[in-house]
Amino acid sequence: MKAQESKGTSRLLVAVAVMAAVAALALALWGCAPQATTSMAATGGDAEATEEAAPSMYPDFTDRTSGNFNDTFSTTDMLNAGNRGCNACHEDLWDVMNMKDGYKHILTHVGYDKALTYQDCEPCHRGHTTLTGPYLGDLLHAAHYGSEQFVEANGNCWSCHAMDSAGSQGDYQFMLWDDFYDSPALGGYPNIANDETTRYWLSVRGKDSSDAIGFNNRMDTEQNPTISVSFAQDVTDHEDVFIVNNWGEEVTEKNGEPFDFNEVCSEDNTLTITGVKNPKTWTKEELLAMPQTEFSMALACGTNGRGGSLVSNIPMSGVSVAYLIEQCGGLADGVNAVNATGYDGWQAFPPMNLEASTYTENAYIALKYYGEDLTDDDGAPMTLVTLGNPGARQVKHIQSIDFTQDETYFEGPMMAESDEPSPSYPINGMWFQEHGVEAKVGEPVNLTGAMYSWNRMWGNLDTIKFSFDMGTSWVEYDVDKEVPDFEPYQWVNFSMDWTPAKAGTYLVKMAATDDLGNEMPFSVPLFVHVSE
Repeated sequence: MKAQESKGTSRLLVAVAVMAAVAALALALWGCAPQATTSMAATGGDAEATEEAAPSMYPDFTDRTSGNFNDTFSTTDMLNAGNRGCNACHEDLWDVMNMKDGYKHILTHVGYDKALTYQDCEPCHRGHTTLTGPYLGDLLHAAHYGSEQFVEANGNCWSCHAMDSAGSQGDYQFMLWDDFYDSPALGGYPNIANDETTRYWLSVRGKDSSDAIGFNNRMDTEQNPTISVSFAQDVTDHEDVFIVNNWGEEVTEKNGEPFDFNEVCSEDNTLTITGVKNPKTWTKEELLAMPQTEFSMALACGTNGRGGSLVSNIPMSGVSVAYLIEQCGGLADGVNAVNATGYDGWQAFPPMNLEASTYTENAYIALKYYGEDLTDDDGAPMTLVTLGNPGARQVKHIQSIDFTQDETYFEGPMMAESDEPSPSYPINGMWFQEHGVEAKVGEPVNLTGAMYSWNRMWGNLDTIKFSFDMGTSWVEYDVDKEVPDFEPYQWVNFSMDWTPAKAGTYLVKMAATDDLGNEMPFSVPLFVHVSE
């Protein structure tokens, strides 16, 4: 990022006054910040010190920049918005996911040509418990403050963090910048979207009342945008399907026992169902000889973050689990719970069993994706899928489905209603574009994306809406009316042509609701720069 100079003496005087007011905080933070003394190779502490520091790959934090925001005193000189957040230094977080000893991260592919962001990582790594990755808080602080590149770039707490003033007066939250940058609190007025008196106050201070929402950060807005939106339920290109392998080819041992990924994916593997009146086992060939059902489903990772790209709309075919249960004479008496296990050892929910309906209703043994046999990454030779549920309930390389009786079991809505151990986004969506879309006044710009819901936890998608004024007003579309023969277990993708009326920087937001009245937990933003 290029450094931007201060815009004149008056701005400098104000900045000096403000910095004096926070001097105590700066001194406190200085005590915990590392001090660079020598230059070391990026590969670790065994390298020899050099006399001069090598040029940093990171932008210097003291070279203030507005980034995707408009260049204002607030965004550049005060917030230094362009030098904050993970992607200010790491254009794509894939570049820092290099693990030692030959192991790979379980997420090995994301489609749509999207860069990996903090929102893709945080939900899984916040949980630090069963089914999640290790907590990264201490790991990342130590890694950054132990990095000479970070130190030499004058990196500090505010490179990654922010103070959110939302809530009651004095109730300030120390949080990550990537969770904060699209909030009205960034401009110093956290409740402005729903507070007409605050907007009026800002209008009499010289800001047009219709644009008061973007006051301090000078975000441009349109309350009556000229847009045309079409909706569909198109399938994802196969190469854009995200890939998660809990144990891949690089793993040769688990828990002291030999492990062979090729055996996990063997076409000779069978499926067994227990907890039924007549337990049975089938080969893949026997399953292919049964009645096949063709369907498409939105498959989203259970920890897909806000606006995350770990979602695909996949055409599948296979055998209904309900049909297989019938072939076994029905469920055993008293059955109310279930679990499922793959040949790689993965279980649908290791801490406890799931409610039986997870796999008795709208569940299939998928034998083909896109009309072809499953690849190893798809979950060969067969995968258990349950429509309307998150990815963790879909068991690749399925070995057994075990129905049982249990006094306590996990119900679907429990995950949707809980934010622990990992945040849950039962209604979510993504833009197919990255931040920084370029557009021109009076010329249509095409913005595309998709929305989905885990409707076995919450409800079916009901409305999809867009805002061009920081969430103050929304243009809303009824899904049932816009999508002929709407299939609730698929995603809804959209193509929107927007003709901007004036130049500026906009934060276009999308959100959705379901037919039970649930709101999408957080809207998904997209920066668009409009020039004359």
